[in-house]
Amino acid sequence: MGHVFVSVRFRGRDEFTMEKVPVDTSASFTVMPLELAREHFVETPFEAEVRLGDGRVVRAKVFIAETEIEGRRGPVRILAFSGAMPVIGVDTLETLGLRVDPVTGRIEKTEYYMLIV
Repeated sequence: MGHVFVSVRFRGRDEFTMEKVPVDTSASFTVMPLELAREHFVETPFEAEVRLGDGRVVRAKVFIAETEIEGRRGPVRILAFSGAMPVIGVDTLETLGLRVDPVTGRIEKTEYYMLIV
């Protein structure tokens, strides 16, 4: 399938766009460098431990921002730590009703689902 990249618009403390951000369908959350997150996103009092692809475990601060991809937008959690590489994770895709088509390698819109019990 190759690599999938998206253009992402964030609205938090201000509004800005990032071009060609990689999408990682094996990453739970969207991750950004701590310095960028502090400048642009809304910080929460929460932290989370995150296991990286190389096996390291890091402590990340949790931020929120409205995120827009392919015309879909909504509030998403963004984990941030020093030296992080920007990546869009599955939590963001699902929040926005998006998925990666494994055949075309493109982002596509999906339906929102809700289970009422």
